[in-house]
Amino acid sequence: MAITAFALSASHASRADALCVCETIWTGAGDWFTQSNWSGGVPDCGNPLVCSGHPVEARINNGSTAQISTPTQTAHACEMFIGFSPGDSGSLSVNHGTLDQCGDIFVGYGGGGKLTITNGGFVHTFFNPSIASQQNSNGSVTVNGQYQDGTKSQWLIASELEVGGTINGPGGTGLLTVTNSATVNAGSVHVYPSGTLTGNSTVSTTSGTTVDGTVSPNGGGTTLTFDGAGGLQLNGTATTKCNVTPQDPSTTPQVSVTGQVSLGGRLSVTMTGDFTSAPTRFTLLNAGSVNSSHRTFDSTSITYPTNQCWTPQIDYVTDNDGKYHVYLDRIVCTN
Repeated sequence: MAITAFALSASHASRADALCVCETIWTGAGDWFTQSNWSGGVPDCGNPLVCSGHPVEARINNGSTAQISTPTQTAHACEMFIGFSPGDSGSLSVNHGTLDQCGDIFVGYGGGGKLTITNGGFVHTFFNPSIASQQNSNGSVTVNGQYQDGTKSQWLIASELEVGGTINGPGGTGLLTVTNSATVNAGSVHVYPSGTLTGNSTVSTTSGTTVDGTVSPNGGGTTLTFDGAGGLQLNGTATTKCNVTPQDPSTTPQVSVTGQVSLGGRLSVTMTGDFTSAPTRFTLLNAGSVNSSHRTFDSTSITYPTNQCWTPQIDYVTDNDGKYHVYLDRIVCTN
């Protein structure tokens, strides 16, 4: 049985292949813990050599949403696919519930997938999860908010989180949104060229975040924070998008990096509104330090309202404490 099960699992090239066997497919809608909602029973994370009654690979493909919303009962699965094949789609909602995985999760493997972690929900994923794994796939993960007792929604990942691809290379259109005090904690994060990371909360890593795709902070007086060792590396294909309005606080950074930042790719700034009485300086990025070989973006584009007697420019400043800052300055007319 072990040989047969491994061969079936290995066909989808997962890092958890040696651990995950015996699939069960989501056929219903609603509660994760309802036996009849699964073709082979509720998934588990038990002994992969003992399959009977303990399916450990789960697939959600029927276009509906599986819901984990019972705080007193923990859901388990080893390997998960949401939207396995082209044309498949599915969603998983962890709303004030808990999902504990001994393997990985593919949100939009070949098709379309969606994962939401809200209201103090918690997901623990052991192996490298992927959002939009294969080309032409579409996947999104939203980690948002907190419970009324202050418990933050959280996705805890033991290894690398991949957005818009896998360790084998770029994939489809992937979106990771982290908002409103929620957190993503991972060994590392890699945003591939077709991936986007957005929000106003915290991504914490031990080995850093690497971006080949897009970083798009929410702005509006909020900050997208990259915390932990390793810092933030923006490669040559990356785009950093910032939207600025006259009402934005001038000293609140749109992006904050507690460690080192390595700047590259394109900075795209869009300014909208009447800035006549607005501050002359807005903070786009703060960092603990900067890579001395990558101190500036490779290119900059600024869209701004004309006929207000000022022009914008980007300034890069190291302060007396060694902290690094990227500012959007308005150079006001003198006539």
